[in-house]
Amino acid sequence: MESTRKIGRHHLAFYRGWLQGLDLKVAADRYLESGLDQRIARSTLAWVQQTLTMAARRHGRHALARLLRLPLGTLPEAVRSTIALPSLETFREENDPDHFYSEKELAAMYVEAYPQSIDRRARRYARLVERQLAALVWVEELLATDPQPQDPVAAWFEDRLAARLILADIHTIEELHQRVRTQGYRWWVSVPRLGEKGARRLVTWLATHEGSLGVMAPQGLAPLRSLSPIELTRPSATAIMPLESFSTPAELDGSLGENRGLGRSRINAENDYQAIQAWLKARASNPNTERAYRREAERLLIWSVMERRRALSSLSIEDAIAYRDWLGGLGRTLPAAWPWRVPQQEWMGKRGTPRWSANWRPFEAAASLRSQVQAHTILKSMFEWLAKVRYLDSNPWDGVPPPQRTMGVATAPDLELTHAFTRSQWAFLMEYLHRQPLEESIRRLRFVFPFAYATGLRLAELVDARLERLYSVPFKHDLGVRWMLKVLGKGGKWRAVPMPGMVMDALRDYLTWRGLNADPLDNPGDIPLIARLRLGQDTGTMDPTTLYKALKTLFREAATELATQGHHDDAKKMAKASTHWLRHTRGAHSAETMPVNMIQRLLGHASVATTSIYTSTDDEMLFLLLDDSLKIETQPGNRVS
Repeated sequence: MESTRKIGRHHLAFYRGWLQGLDLKVAADRYLESGLDQRIARSTLAWVQQTLTMAARRHGRHALARLLRLPLGTLPEAVRSTIALPSLETFREENDPDHFYSEKELAAMYVEAYPQSIDRRARRYARLVERQLAALVWVEELLATDPQPQDPVAAWFEDRLAARLILADIHTIEELHQRVRTQGYRWWVSVPRLGEKGARRLVTWLATHEGSLGVMAPQGLAPLRSLSPIELTRPSATAIMPLESFSTPAELDGSLGENRGLGRSRINAENDYQAIQAWLKARASNPNTERAYRREAERLLIWSVMERRRALSSLSIEDAIAYRDWLGGLGRTLPAAWPWRVPQQEWMGKRGTPRWSANWRPFEAAASLRSQVQAHTILKSMFEWLAKVRYLDSNPWDGVPPPQRTMGVATAPDLELTHAFTRSQWAFLMEYLHRQPLEESIRRLRFVFPFAYATGLRLAELVDARLERLYSVPFKHDLGVRWMLKVLGKGGKWRAVPMPGMVMDALRDYLTWRGLNADPLDNPGDIPLIARLRLGQDTGTMDPTTLYKALKTLFREAATELATQGHHDDAKKMAKASTHWLRHTRGAHSAETMPVNMIQRLLGHASVATTSIYTSTDDEMLFLLLDDSLKIETQPGNRVS
């Protein structure tokens, strides 16, 4: 690999620093992406010297080639130190700025301060170094180049480092740049034996070559927790981008939309983006609602510009129908049969991808019928509001029926609730959790699992829970108190959910471990029940995606152990589980002993029809009765009449 490497200006800076007396490790730490590794520093030094010598030979500079081959590094350190001596003029500026001493007196002072300056061998060495440094000016113009995106990593990094990057499927400088842009500061976790310090050096190297490689995103330069929302916002572009980064062309921004209201608008909005922001501010009653509303408005705005080539305020009934049909086909249509302009894969990305990542997409998969209906409801409501405040003349969604289910084998609804753990699976999961080493993440999950299972809270409700929302009420017919938690649910509606004794015990243990008071009410009220993985920083809402990923990771790990024990069907089910399964599990287990209206109240369902899915438990009884009957009927000697 070494023969294919290119000479960069940082290599020459490293070599120049060494010539000028800089310690080899210090020079490597300052200029090389490989850092303090002295073995690599020596080999890099030899490679640079050999490359410079060969270049001088190719261009007929034989005297220069001989000069560059001189083994300067073998001279005593005392001699090498002469190259770091200041000039007499510099010495005067520092020690005699008022020219008080004569030239002779100043020279005597200089020799006293730097006795090696009169060493004949040292002076000859210093002149030799000066000639080499002068030669580097010619060499830099001849050889030094800036890295290009298409360059292989082996062209710029030493063998071992390049091999590690290639093993992580990073073959070019552009792929390295892309990995950092899409995965952020912790991009290095997928690179074997690189580590945070080595990764930071590589990112610094990329940032120093922004002229040829492009600007390095802030999320690659520092941990996400240290960056502000503004720093995490992607640069504006007319592409499939988050709403805050989506740049609408002037002719499509809605300022001259075909459906704009004829009179004076009652909101201060000159274009569609500003109108969407006004709607969100007026109608989104809580963060969860705001997130759902923004998501649907964002998708439609991007679609109308990128796919339909129309402003949002120019959409007609035909456009609204087209979006409804497009949404129904997204992720369900073969690529060859996709009738739309933008390929469907460009709209979908991996679940949980942060908005600052270049890999972010508006959709994670095909939208379910429920999601399609929700999108229709939200968009119809948004256009209705925009028409009511006279930003729009009419609501095109008024003439669009909601999506309808086409009943086929592939689209038929589940007749049983399958996204819930059985009691045996739940018992295994809890037993597995309590066998894990007590790291910070496991400490948190030991509270999260009983908390989520007992209360049936949604993901957003879990991370939103605060200590100030806990309260206790004495029992009516016994001593003691019952603990309750106020929960802000869908539609901005509050409800109170019980916090059983086992959950409160787990919370007290968790608070104590976090360095807080075991009594929840003796702590600041804004502290969340579920903390981020940074002790001492317990304020602020945890990102729901972070908790989702933590639970998914444990589900997958537990599924792997189930598979090793031979329970392959249980393992497949557990590997698919997500946070919402805990809510379904609570509903399914409660249905065994609890009236349906109590389950509805616990889970915060608006309709008892939604809760009824947990009470349809006769299918297993039907299976067991039929299975027992068949066993009896098919035994030898038993006749079926």
